[in-house]
This record gives sequence, C-alpha cells and structure tokens, in this order.
Amino acid sequence: MSEPLPIVAIVGRPNVGKSTLFNRLLGQRRAIVDELSGLTRDRHYAEAEWSGRKFLLVDTGGIDPGSAHPIQRQILQQTAQALDEADVSLLVVDAAQGITALDREVAERVRRRGRPMLLIVNKADSAAREDDAADFYALGVGTPIPVSALHGRNAGELLEEIVGRLPTVQAVPEDEGAIRIAVVGRPNVGKSSLVNRLLRSERMVVDSVAGTTRDAVDTALTRGDKRYVLIDTAGLRRERKVTDRVEFYSVTRALRALSRADLMLLVIDVSREPAKQDATLGALAEQQRKGLVAVFNKWDLVDDPVHAREAIEEEFLRQYPFLDFVPRLYVSAATGAGVGKILPAAAKAHAEFTRSITTSELNRTIQGILGRVQPPATPGGRHLKFYYAAQTGTRPPTFSLFVNNPRYRRQNYVSYLERGLRESFGFQGTPIVLEWKASH
Repeated sequence: MSEPLPIVAIVGRPNVGKSTLFNRLLGQRRAIVDELSGLTRDRHYAEAEWSGRKFLLVDTGGIDPGSAHPIQRQILQQTAQALDEADVSLLVVDAAQGITALDREVAERVRRRGRPMLLIVNKADSAAREDDAADFYALGVGTPIPVSALHGRNAGELLEEIVGRLPTVQAVPEDEGAIRIAVVGRPNVGKSSLVNRLLRSERMVVDSVAGTTRDAVDTALTRGDKRYVLIDTAGLRRERKVTDRVEFYSVTRALRALSRADLMLLVIDVSREPAKQDATLGALAEQQRKGLVAVFNKWDLVDDPVHAREAIEEEFLRQYPFLDFVPRLYVSAATGAGVGKILPAAAKAHAEFTRSITTSELNRTIQGILGRVQPPATPGGRHLKFYYAAQTGTRPPTFSLFVNNPRYRRQNYVSYLERGLRESFGFQGTPIVLEWKASH
C-alpha cells in the first residue's frame, strides 16, 4: 500500500525562525531539496518523518504585506498557495518579541484559509519564555506551543502534535508488477492532453482510484504484457488557474507523486522558452533517485522539426548536463504523433532502473575503466586504490566501491567512472548510485 505525502507549511512574518524550525523538524542541516532553482530564495522543500508518518515540509518566505520590496508580492502569493495546498499549517511567532501588529495580520491571513493549523511560539529558550507563550492566546488561533528551534526545546512534542493532525488518507493499493509513472511538468505544458491521449489510444483503462480527497489519482492501464500506473496526473482534472510564475504547487505535487513512483515522465512544452522550473522538476527525479523520461510536447507547432530538434538537444544538455542519461521523446498530444513511444520508453527505463549486474562482470568493466585513466593523486600525493565492487541494490542500480580511502576520490574521476559504467551497461533513464567504502 502507498500513501500520498501530506503537506505541512511553515508560515509567519520575517525573522521569527521559520528556517531554523524547518531544519530542526528535519533533524538535519540540509533539506533533501535545497534552494531549488527557479524558486524564491526563502523557499525550501523536504520530506520529513516522525513516528512512522512521512510528510512534505515546506518553508515559506517571511510575510510582510506592508513592505515595498518587490519580492513581497511573490512571497504573499506563494504563501497563499502553500496554505491552500497544506494539510497542516504552522504559524510561527517570536516569544522574545511578543505579539506584533504583523503577527495579527499574518494570523488573520492564515485563519481565513480555513486549514488546520498550529501556533508555534519560537525562541522560548527558558521556562520564563515558555510562560510568556500564554500571551499568544490573544491571537485567537489556538493553543500556543512554546519551542526553541535553535536548541531543540520541545521539538519532539511539536512533531507529535503535527503528526497527530495529519489527515488520515486511504492508502492506494499497489500493483506490485506495474510500472508506476509520475506525470510531471509546469502548468499548461499539455499534461492533461497527453494523459488523455495515452488513455484513449490504449482503451484499456482498468480503474481510477482516488488516493486522497483532493489531489492524487492513480490510473491503471495495460499495453501488451506490461501494466502501468499513472500517478497524480493533472490529466484527469482541469488545473486551476495559477497566477504565480513560480507555480508552487507543481513542485509539491511532483514530490508527492514521486514518493510513490518508479519513474518521472517530465513533460516540456517546446513552444515555450526553456525555464528553470523544467530543470527544477528534472532535478527532483535525480535527487529522489527515480527514473526519468523527458517528453517534449506540442511538436506539431514546430515549423522546422530537424533544426528544432538539434537546437533542443544542444540546449537540453547545456542547461541540464546532470540529465544527459535521460531519453528524450518528441510528441504531439494534439495529433497523437509520437505518443505511442512513451510507454515503451518508460518500460525500457524501468528495466534499467531495476537492472542487476553480476559481480564478475562489474569488476571486469571497472578494471577496464581504470586501465584507461588512473585516478588522480590528491594534493598531498595520495592515490585512490580500488579493491573490488559489488552491486548492492536496484531501483536505482546501486554499487558499493571498496577502496583504500574514499576521501582520496575526486569528483571529476567519479564522473568519469559513472560515464564509463553507462557506456558499458547503458542505464539510460535511471540514475546510478556509487557508494564508496573503505577496505583494507
């Protein structure tokens, strides 16, 4: 069974410690998705877990409606969208400063959204500060919860409160033999048309199962002897109007869908200029260690397909060099051209995603790669020595490399080794993971 990730949004005025709380709740200094390209500088996303419940934690920018700074308009729009998407909101205030007029305004904005919320009184670093938290009852948005994000005070209790308010959703039954595909892309790139074209052309839809009350819909279909599940697709519903160019929800929905998927189908509109959001969404697949197929839609609008394809290939590799292993398809959902290639490409990427290499074949190949170019020495004259390698996992392919000291490796040589493995084994459409381990 698979459960869609609920969303918990952290909101509040500037400088109340939202980002510190974000890191504290994660239990780490770095988010899974750090400063995603194309998003405002105060936005973070990460997957968190407590007491066996996973959720998507979102850190929003500081709200200050009275500010004349141009970024504030975007922050207000993005925060409003975050609150719309959130299953639980955390309104953060500052125990040391007490209630401010801006706190009251932010609290009213949160209250108007009508979503479940918790009032977090941060910087309650002492028993006296905890006593001061009672003053925040005056905001009229619930019981104040005193915490110190910096020192971790009451962090565990807060996490218990959060998971206690997460919605109980019906887990989606998993077809263990099916290839699970998250259809992802910026708004208006043709996801709806593409999914509907896939379903109409196959005419073998098994069912549509609602995974939550609001968003996730899994659609199962069969082609030949392969079964597929399209996850959290906007293609079965009309997307609501988006006014914010950053399109907050496309990232949160992508992460929700990817949490239950094997592969991402990244849909890109060839009639529009390349955007950082496309790279952001593509990077999610690699960061979440999922397979990936890029689909360039609206090919029917291209006047010169030959030159356009050459330009796209060049631009794709320039903008997204970390995705050079990704298969790229050129299709038209409007006419159906090329759409028939999508599911076979997904099946092939999935086969690579789950592929195993024998230990003898792997070591023979690595020795050949090493024989062509030896590892460079460290600035101190140390050399990386390889002993042996073994595949230790799939989904994606994961390899343990046993060496004298992992600290002697250099990034350019790691990239060279990965390229060599791809040249020998393919692995198109899937990331590969190299785990370096010391052995003597």
